[in-house]
Amino acid sequence: ERTHIVDAKLAERRSDVLFSVELDGRELYLYLLLEHQSSPDYWMALRLLGALLRIWEDYLAKNAGAKKLPAIVPMVVTHAEGGWSSPVTLRALIDLDEAGFGALGAHLPNFTFLLDDLSHARAEELHDRSMTALGRLTLFCLKRARRSEDFLAELERWRDALEQVLAASNGVAALGAVLRYVLEASETSPEQVRDLTRQLGPRAEEAFMTGAQILRAEGEAKGKAEGKAEGKAEGKAEGKAEGKAEVLIRLLHLKFGPVPAAFAERVRSAPVSDLDRWVERVLTATTLDAVFVD
Repeated sequence: ERTHIVDAKLAERRSDVLFSVELDGRELYLYLLLEHQSSPDYWMALRLLGALLRIWEDYLAKNAGAKKLPAIVPMVVTHAEGGWSSPVTLRALIDLDEAGFGALGAHLPNFTFLLDDLSHARAEELHDRSMTALGRLTLFCLKRARRSEDFLAELERWRDALEQVLAASNGVAALGAVLRYVLEASETSPEQVRDLTRQLGPRAEEAFMTGAQILRAEGEAKGKAEGKAEGKAEGKAEGKAEGKAEVLIRLLHLKFGPVPAAFAERVRSAPVSDLDRWVERVLTATTLDAVFVD
């Protein structure tokens, strides 16, 4: 469903998605929240309640004649270090004892959200889950990428899943997103990731470059944000150019190896128009010189 429930200020820690399915002829919503935190969120049930209310309000705004609300099943996937230890029910957050709930419970809101705690799941169990290869690979990366001392060695044992993801019609883009996360979250170097993709073939190498493009877009966004913080138009332009320049140097390094100082200096002093043109050439150029040809 086209919706976004998580507040902008929480975007760094959470991402959400809303699915609609049919159950016995009725519409059912599945609300999935991914928790990117190092510790559990004690008030998660309350935050979910707010999200459920916003989904229902949006539903009524789009279905003015509705007399009933669709069921919503809230789900949380977390890889909090040490495991989830916070309440999974709304009732646990309400200050009443058992006698109080016995008297008032029927008049109070309550629900239990589904929790998938990856911290307690073994890699073998994730590998054997009944779900798509991309789903299994994503959960494995969420669980291990930030904690493993040699994540590449662990990832290589998932070669079958990597190949299955790559074989899909959107496999290059999907694997590119996974590799982008690996580069950002783990201690694995770009050279190591690139060596692995070479073993998997040309489409995997293309996925590696796709992941680098995602990093490029994020670098540009970071540059714009830094420029905006300056509060001046020239600060914005400078931040954007600096972000693009650093991403381009990283792309060049990933594809051609260490970038000579002269080329790096040329990139850092170039206008945005040149940077845009050179970034587009990285994917097709076979030599470093070919990127900069006039």
